Amino acid sequence: MMEQEKGMAGFTELTTWAFLQPGSAAQPNISALKAAVKDLCQMTMQKTAGQRSRSGKKYREQDLDIAANLERVKFTIIAEATLLVLSGKLDELKED
Repeated sequence: MMEQEKGMAGFTELTTWAFLQPGSAAQPNISALKAAVKDLCQMTMQKTAGQRSRSGKKYREQDLDIAANLERVKFTIIAEATLLVLSGKLDELKED
């Protein structure tokens, strides 16, 4: 069973980064990139880690749980920024 899990981990890693392969039809999702950057800014500026108080309620409703969201946000930013560069759309924004 352990060997199978190791093999699946490699397969998952391969399919996760398949969008980087030459000829991939993946296109950047600008709105997803903007949302992820907004979430990252929110998490870094909030006064709490988004945890719940002893009563079970969140301290502030707009706070994001850093432990639950940081990896997702980081990977989204990395993937979408990479797609933006590979698609050539970033070159259209280049300063003169």
